[in-house]
Amino acid sequence: GHDGGHDVHGGHGDGHAEDKKRGRGHGHDIPDAKKSRHDTRVNSFAVVREGEISPQRLSAWMQQIGQLPPDKGTIFRIKAIMAVKGHPFKHVFHAVMDASDEDDAGPWAPGEKKISKIVFIGKGMDEAFLRAGFDAIFE
Repeated sequence: GHDGGHDVHGGHGDGHAEDKKRGRGHGHDIPDAKKSRHDTRVNSFAVVREGEISPQRLSAWMQQIGQLPPDKGTIFRIKAIMAVKGHPFKHVFHAVMDASDEDDAGPWAPGEKKISKIVFIGKGMDEAFLRAGFDAIFE
């Protein structure tokens, strides 16, 4: 409660009246609200990489991501198309919080570059950590 602040800013009385007319009575709360919204803003980034993914490392990594420590951020959604070694089809992975669903999306064409792409959507995510983790599952 920063209710006291009015006396300090002596000449701002009119300013506050103005704010009320514009329907923004809580002039004082705005900077704080903005600040916390900034810290928890939702963002997304994608990692694209050529090569084949080790199925064992993939499942271990997915488990790790599912139990991400809070300091690494919160992942809301993951979407990926992956080239998994020994798997002739494009591996599509889509996870939303606790539900995940995996699926094949047609075969890789002969000679098609096996490029895997993963998109993370979340807030406060440790992008370097997630990128490194994705890199580490490639053979």
